[in-house]
Amino acid sequence: MTSIPISEFEHRVARWISHVEKTGEPLEISQRGRAKLVILHKNTFEQWKAERERHQALEIRLLVEAGDRAFREGRFQTHEEVGRRLGLLPGRKKRRR
Repeated sequence: MTSIPISEFEHRVARWISHVEKTGEPLEISQRGRAKLVILHKNTFEQWKAERERHQALEIRLLVEAGDRAFREGRFQTHEEVGRRLGLLPGRKKRRR
């Protein structure tokens, strides 16, 4: 990944945009010696976004499966039990077994 100071980017915006379009390589922009942002080609960004959405969907699926397994194994509490434990509903707090 190419890294340039923001002043260089400001002076040659069109050149650097062309560079990103041609190479597909991300461009890191720094300010005062510290990375501030990264410019990505739209295709690269779309691929990253799609991959992120796939990962999120997989995480949700795994959590649902784990919850379903816990329910089938009897490892759950009712809404009322949780409310009592948190002190949100009247009644004695129940201890978890």
